[in-house]
Amino acid sequence: MFKSLFAGRKTQAPAQSQTTEPAPVAAQLPATLGVVTHQPVYDASQNLVANEFRLSQAMRPGQGQTQIAGQFDSLMLSTLSHLNVFSQLSRRAAIIHLSSLASLSAPELAALPAERIILLLSPAAGEIATEDSARQLDALKAQGYRLALGTEGLGNTQTAAQAHALLGNIDYLVVDFSASTEGILVPLLDHTQQRTPHTLGYARNIASYEDYEACRRAGNQHFALFHGPFMTHSLTKNQSQASTSQLRVMEIMRLLRSDAEISELDAQFKLDSTLLFKLLRFVNASANGIARKIMTLDETLLLLGRESLFKWLTLLLFSSHKDDGRSRALLEQSLSRARFMESLAMARGGNKIESEHLFLTGMFSMLGALLKQPLAQAIAPLELPPTVVQALLENRGLFAPYLTLAQAMEKNDSPRIDLLSRALAIPLDEVNRLGMQAMLWAENITASDDAG
Repeated sequence: MFKSLFAGRKTQAPAQSQTTEPAPVAAQLPATLGVVTHQPVYDASQNLVANEFRLSQAMRPGQGQTQIAGQFDSLMLSTLSHLNVFSQLSRRAAIIHLSSLASLSAPELAALPAERIILLLSPAAGEIATEDSARQLDALKAQGYRLALGTEGLGNTQTAAQAHALLGNIDYLVVDFSASTEGILVPLLDHTQQRTPHTLGYARNIASYEDYEACRRAGNQHFALFHGPFMTHSLTKNQSQASTSQLRVMEIMRLLRSDAEISELDAQFKLDSTLLFKLLRFVNASANGIARKIMTLDETLLLLGRESLFKWLTLLLFSSHKDDGRSRALLEQSLSRARFMESLAMARGGNKIESEHLFLTGMFSMLGALLKQPLAQAIAPLELPPTVVQALLENRGLFAPYLTLAQAMEKNDSPRIDLLSRALAIPLDEVNRLGMQAMLWAENITASDDAG
């Protein structure tokens, strides 16, 4: 494909079929989609800069369903708008998958904040980019949209000239590391940059730090955006120890679990004057809706209680290195996962203690990645409740389904999402709504930390 594309060799246009596929009936489609998953996207410094929104695998049209693909794209855009996602995302770009070139003219795009959206085009098999497609891309660029295209989409052209015209509108060329190798990708990006120097690389599905470092070694001029589970994987080499601040937070948490007097807690906070300041900033964030501002540790204990204070102390473990993009990104991901799990429990009528313990499960599930050490070692000093430990280390017990559902949402694992939502007796639409709300809440909480 690459040889014919860049050599300028023409390919035959697909023959017109004598029979046409019947137009799908719009009434057969749902008013909104049950699950639109979202995954974090990072820059070269590991800062969380975008969220990628994608239709869950089970809902996506199959090959040969090019007509219905556009309708599903419109429904996905409607679902995201209905959940008020775009108006609430204050700092992150939104990367939205479109599965058909026909969606370039979707009326729903006119109402979106174009300057904060990257449209990722994944044309259906057999779709050919036309002059109309080029005009629609020009119009979207004029509105402020940024555009991304998968390398497989370059094959959906009839001539090399069309491919060059298509690339002229593209801001990011998307490379899927689950299907390709570095030896193929880097020359491709080199060639693309020679023709369209404005085009940057977007590396998707990076599974390990080794692949991430391979992207970085290729040069920042190649890859500007990075997606995949590599960030949450603990490093096996050069394992780090907890910082002094993190060790102090762990000691405060240990004292809190052992019902220590407030004077003992206060003495630990006084050893690091910034800890209490950071804690109160998190607690008083507008996203939490606290009626009056809390100013002291005494007030925090009085108004929130020990369990809630323990919950908020987890944030300090992730925010000890404010200049570290990776720590900030893991904090936001942990908060989103924790809030989602807590919200699932509340949706099922769970009590306050159970909900807060689920929050802890979500937060501590990424502590090993933060400290770059095995999770069992990371949580050992904290004396966590047995139900939390069982879910984290053994994937069993009362909290395990909640954690597994959160992880399935992050991996876009549609069968598992469906299975676990039914097991927890929570409708898919509600699971989707709670997931989006948790993402937005986490962004607002970390925004308050950055503002300080």
